[in-house]
Amino acid sequence: MASLTIGNFVNHESPVPAFMQVEQDLRRQILSGEIPAEARLPRETELAAIYGVSRMTVRRSLEGLETGGLIRRLHGVGTIATPPDVPVTVDLSSMISIAEQIRRQGQEPRTVIDVQTIATPTPLIRAALGLDETETATVIRRVRLADTRPVLINTSWLPTAKFPNLDRAELIDGSLWKTLTTNYGITPASTEEHFELVKASADEARLLHVEEGDTLIRVSGTTFDSKDVPVERCFSLWAGNVRFHFASKRSRRPVAKAKG
Repeated sequence: MASLTIGNFVNHESPVPAFMQVEQDLRRQILSGEIPAEARLPRETELAAIYGVSRMTVRRSLEGLETGGLIRRLHGVGTIATPPDVPVTVDLSSMISIAEQIRRQGQEPRTVIDVQTIATPTPLIRAALGLDETETATVIRRVRLADTRPVLINTSWLPTAKFPNLDRAELIDGSLWKTLTTNYGITPASTEEHFELVKASADEARLLHVEEGDTLIRVSGTTFDSKDVPVERCFSLWAGNVRFHFASKRSRRPVAKAKG
């Protein structure tokens, strides 16, 4: 049975829910190797005593770890830590969708839509999309998964006038760009992107199954159509278990990037 670090009691004054604190601490120990692969975790009652929480709180934490593929629960055996998944490799210089790249690596891509609505864009987003002060944008936030493991949060802003009813549209195969190409006749031609390291907020940590404050890779970009008209302002947050591949060549136009 795996031995847990003693003293990881939940801070009940923290705005982070108790179940998330327990889940994040167990995830940290599993990913760091403090809890070895295939080790058996203590029983729910023991975990509750270690963290100073209820058994129901522990059960909810374990459900999150199981969804993220970090544990498996076997009847009569207990809760087993599973080894970290092989990193997803993403070619950002390819026009192959993220979903297809995940599929080619033997994993099943899945998309969960977290937000899909019309909103007022910030001045920076308005400037990137060439919108005036009266125009709105459709914002869509998606969590992209490889099998059951979340690897990416995509937040896309698009001009409402150019894509009417997009806030109510069902995305084809979970792909925004397949939907835009099929329903609106617009295909991405190029992007301009910028990379930076950021810290995960509590909400982002919940969606990506990481700890609050963990380092994420944020890619901010503007996508253009074949006439060089900006059609999307996108912010992508990548979890740490992802490898990026780039290829460059001399071109008069920005290198096209993968879109999902």
